[in-house]
Amino acid sequence: MQKTSLYFFEEDCNGCHACEVACKQEHGLHDGPRLVKVIEKSPSFIPVYFHHCDDPPPCAEACPVEAITKDDRGIVLIDEEVCTGCQECVEACPYGAMQYDEVRGLAVKCDLCYERLEKGEAPACSLVCPSHCIAWGDPKDFPEAAKTNA
Repeated sequence: MQKTSLYFFEEDCNGCHACEVACKQEHGLHDGPRLVKVIEKSPSFIPVYFHHCDDPPPCAEACPVEAITKDDRGIVLIDEEVCTGCQECVEACPYGAMQYDEVRGLAVKCDLCYERLEKGEAPACSLVCPSHCIAWGDPKDFPEAAKTNA
């Protein structure tokens, strides 16, 4: 199976935060966790998407109940039915990608809109970006100039 990743072209981002809003809506997140965030580094904006580590992901190694796995495409996933909310993965993540959702008592992170990908649909953030600076797909299909965080 081909690898899947998100890419952003920082020079095209206009700082509208539509990707943040779409992500929160797609994943039913409240005010706390932000699985994607736009950072202003004047005069530009940088959309930050979270890493999907190479094997083995530190968060998966830290999880005492083995709720974190990595699929064939390289996407790190959390099984919410298994997660106990212990936050060991949050502490182990070197990128700050793992976050704790206090409302649901679970660890959360960007999953590249896994359910959408399974249906052949694009991640929500890439669909709503008015400047088309967010792309997704196989890493080998993107130019070296593309920057990736996921």
